[in-house]
Amino acid sequence: MTACVVVATFKVKPEFREEVRDLLLAEQVGVLTEPGCLTYALHDDVNGDLVFVESWQNRELWMIHNDAPSVARIIAGTEGKLVEPVRVQELYVS
Repeated sequence: MTACVVVATFKVKPEFREEVRDLLLAEQVGVLTEPGCLTYALHDDVNGDLVFVESWQNRELWMIHNDAPSVARIIAGTEGKLVEPVRVQELYVS
């Protein structure tokens, strides 16, 4: 199976940026221990967005992660605090 790379972009309302950033950093620690997680790193975009760059051993393990409690906590913790829904890009090496 080919490694799965994911880029998840959070466009956060300015007044909630630090709160959401703290939440994402807290969840990052646990996700790194999930089966198949190779990389799960939060980045600050120069435009203010928060961006997770993730890599997983394969798509199946990433899909399992999508049903994990960490993702549920991120969804609940960002509700009403984003300008638009999280943009998720699923990528594979050509």
